[in-house]
Amino acid sequence: MAKRQVYSFVEKKYSSNSIASAVLSVASFMVLLILLFISFLMKGQANTWIGAMGIAGILMAFGGVRYGFIGFKDECKSYFCSKLGTILGTVSIAGWFFIVCIGLVNM
Repeated sequence: MAKRQVYSFVEKKYSSNSIASAVLSVASFMVLLILLFISFLMKGQANTWIGAMGIAGILMAFGGVRYGFIGFKDECKSYFCSKLGTILGTVSIAGWFFIVCIGLVNM
């Protein structure tokens, strides 16, 4: 006889680390997009506050990735926010890296 499948629908909660990861990574990505748009509108002649906001965005992206990895260590938790934060944080770090490299080339 075939074994009977038993399904368990347990509502898993999000850990605070995974939520922090998602929030920081989304904020970093939004800062990246907004600053790129502002820089485009100003035709590359943006002020120094753009750079300061960029540094804050880079720190948020690294924080999002860090909290994402910490969120994977929590047991009996949903890993959706950790995955989202880690992936989006990594994409943001790559975007910030290219922006910094372009800025260094054009000095």
